[in-house]
Amino acid sequence: MDLSRRHLLAAGAGLATAACTEAIPLETATSSSRATASRAVPRATPTDRWRAGSIAPAGLLSAYANDSVLIGQPLQLHVSSAKPWVASVYRIGYYEGKGGTKVAEVAGTKKQFSNRAPNPTTRAVVAGWPVVAEVDTTGWTSGLYTVVVRSADGGTNIPLVVRPAEALDKVAILACSMTWQAYNVWGGRSLYRDTGGSFGGRSYAVSYDRPYDHALWGAPIAMGFDVPVARFADEVGIDHVWFSNLDIAKDPTLLAGAKAVVSTGHDEYWSAPYRQALIDARDAGSDLAFLGANIGYWRVQVKDDQVYCAKDAAIQPKNIRWRDLGKPESAVTGNLYDAFPVAGPLVVREPGFALFEGLRVRKGSSYPGLIGVETDRYYPGHQTPEQIEVPTLSPVQCRGIQTWSTMTYYSQGDANVWACGTMNWTRSLTGPAAKKGITAASSDFTRGVTANLLEGMSAGSLPAAQRDVPKLPDYNTSGAA
Repeated sequence: MDLSRRHLLAAGAGLATAACTEAIPLETATSSSRATASRAVPRATPTDRWRAGSIAPAGLLSAYANDSVLIGQPLQLHVSSAKPWVASVYRIGYYEGKGGTKVAEVAGTKKQFSNRAPNPTTRAVVAGWPVVAEVDTTGWTSGLYTVVVRSADGGTNIPLVVRPAEALDKVAILACSMTWQAYNVWGGRSLYRDTGGSFGGRSYAVSYDRPYDHALWGAPIAMGFDVPVARFADEVGIDHVWFSNLDIAKDPTLLAGAKAVVSTGHDEYWSAPYRQALIDARDAGSDLAFLGANIGYWRVQVKDDQVYCAKDAAIQPKNIRWRDLGKPESAVTGNLYDAFPVAGPLVVREPGFALFEGLRVRKGSSYPGLIGVETDRYYPGHQTPEQIEVPTLSPVQCRGIQTWSTMTYYSQGDANVWACGTMNWTRSLTGPAAKKGITAASSDFTRGVTANLLEGMSAGSLPAAQRDVPKLPDYNTSGAA
């Protein structure tokens, strides 16, 4: 599909230069004061420097910030560094295909801080470092941002969102920061393991008050699941705003009046208020979209900027799988988590599906690399909505057993809900990905579908779903979920 028919490049360039003024001056902190960056918003200059590049050893440079900042409130930085450092703040977007523009910069002197001992009950680690620098966000545009802190020892990335006060009449995109922290092993433990790889050594809660560890992923997982969405939404040019899912967990009313709500590529951890906020948005007529897999799997609680999820009912009775509490994710998303690990092509089942308009697909059209590494699928039961269609049916092998990945689309009241059913979707939005086996044709397909989706959500023009489902087992065939 030729995406130029939607003027994607023009839309992205226009968005990139909106509301820009002169460049920000650099101010240097002394050992007894915070560094403070000017509030002026710089002229947008496309750059790919929003990636940290060479990662500094954690013992020589570590840093963290707010996961979400209300426009006009200070972005607060906590930096422990063996050498002088510079923190550059970038907004992620299209920006002539380079993915970012610098909006602020602040510097500081060397100062290192020690780590606190883990909580003996939850095993959670809290850094508790002081704020060493602040950046004024007055006049900034809502979006996904990253702070890159650099010293002579290397760099580190800190993802965050800059949010508005409300989502009224906007498409609200939700960064999955509760999942970012679940996988973050900084301080010795994540919700999955300790640094030795033991599930038994995992923590039962994780804190936002700590840096991201780069040893496991090379960068925060936002780089694969949230950054591509931010770049593509700007490229399409829809009117949208960003929140973190922690924002919604703390204040579900933020989604009131949103035209639509888009969850990025790895929204695995849902608190009860967050889940209910999605349901309330849908029931009030907001369209929903889920750009990943393994969505809404674990139930968590949020207290004092910590995410609790022991994954063991004997330790925390409610912080287990939502489906085990009688509330499967399919009741909200249309899909149910099904398989890991899997890899394969996406296969079209329903070529006349509304979001395939203009893509020239046929029944059986196959797109390499789009299915994996975790997948969801349609289940006939499990509170799956009745008015649902299944546009793709992609056979895959999981641990030597046959299963499927499906895209789903259902209607309930005035709202329409779409889920892609695969974790590789977001990774294809900015072009081919050789390591995932994602080809140019596969990327063109996901970009076309996602452009149709975002434009339809923004315009309020998505059509109602028509029930059209395959005959599939109502149980997990692979045993992987």
